[in-house]
Amino acid sequence: MQTELLSKGYIKTIDYSWDYKGENTKSYTHGIHTYPAMFIPQVANRILKTYSQQGDTVCDIFCGSGTALVESKVFGRNAYGIDLNPLAVFLAKAKTKPINPEKLRSEYIKLLYIIANIKDGEIKKPDFNNIDFWFKEEVIVALAKIKEGLSRIKDEDVRNFLTASFSETVRLSSNTKSGEFKLVRIKKDKLENYSPDVIGIFRKKTEANIKGMEYFYNAVDRKAWTKVIYGNSAEDNGIKENSIDLILTSPPYGDSRTTVAYGQFSRLSAQWTDIFEDPNKASGVDKELLGGKASKTLRHDLKSYYLEDSLDKIAGRDENRAKEVLSFYVGLNECLRQAYRMLKPNKYFCLVIGNRLVKQVRIPTDLIIAELGEEIGFICEDIFIRNIPGKRMPLKNSPTNVVGVLEETMVKESIVVLRKIS
Repeated sequence: MQTELLSKGYIKTIDYSWDYKGENTKSYTHGIHTYPAMFIPQVANRILKTYSQQGDTVCDIFCGSGTALVESKVFGRNAYGIDLNPLAVFLAKAKTKPINPEKLRSEYIKLLYIIANIKDGEIKKPDFNNIDFWFKEEVIVALAKIKEGLSRIKDEDVRNFLTASFSETVRLSSNTKSGEFKLVRIKKDKLENYSPDVIGIFRKKTEANIKGMEYFYNAVDRKAWTKVIYGNSAEDNGIKENSIDLILTSPPYGDSRTTVAYGQFSRLSAQWTDIFEDPNKASGVDKELLGGKASKTLRHDLKSYYLEDSLDKIAGRDENRAKEVLSFYVGLNECLRQAYRMLKPNKYFCLVIGNRLVKQVRIPTDLIIAELGEEIGFICEDIFIRNIPGKRMPLKNSPTNVVGVLEETMVKESIVVLRKIS
């Protein structure tokens, strides 16, 4: 381990034991569906075991697809999860609901029989913009048959679990490039010979998911409960004041231009499933998340030297980008205030966050969180630095879309440990 003493007495510790390079991150139900910037279970597990006890109530205020919630269920912590993306809420519920694997297998076999016997004339093809751009005709027919089969499953928990497999199948059989979270179409020359086996993809994914559910079902603490809330963590979501023993989370790193476009990632799944009330608005999710709408001015009352320094540097190169950055931290500060309200005194708030690069300015989000937290009433006890092994985001991206202008993405994360002192 290496330590670095910074201004204001903050200490950063480079601790490679947090890397978990080569570890299996898809145990239990963690692997039922991909999701951007997933919180790896080993980090969530270590935070849970270090800063909470069995029987405690924990909360992930940016729960994503539910990694921390799954670990909490296995290790006997009651858990709330909050997220603004309907797809994330759906997946978190599917991942944390124990279902007897024998029942799942039985329903799955029935589903395959139903799908095999659905005639083309019995299906209803979805009608959404650019469906033929993102899916080949034979893929559309096969996906529509799976969707029809799923609609005939009466057990809601089973239907939701299998719908998670379907959602992943939609992504994997679409005309999108593999390994991308943003929607990028396969090049025309390769698309001509592209012929995905939709039913085969669905079967492979579902059978792997059922195995994961079997491990989860046999490992969960039956006394622990999980509640997933569709909501904004900058607002009161009905969780009582001073009721939470630990808050652990991995917030969005910033706006979708330089990090992850959750809306683009969710769009195709939204259009094929009933997860969103209005599937055509799935791409608009990013506007509702932190930093989704730029601040009108650069005036603010956030007391953070590191934030002000970053904003000054970015504004000198692009004032509009500085306003977008400011919007993110204004929203994050409100989330910190709500976390403080929910957390019991002397309990911990742990955030796993990356320090992103905007206009070639590296923003020290970990130190900004420490400063904002202390203004609210937390103290910063630790900042651990970990590498992100096997990250799926490219090492560089082009947020400006100007040819040849690239910015580095994040290869390290910070684990910021705050404690509520009153």
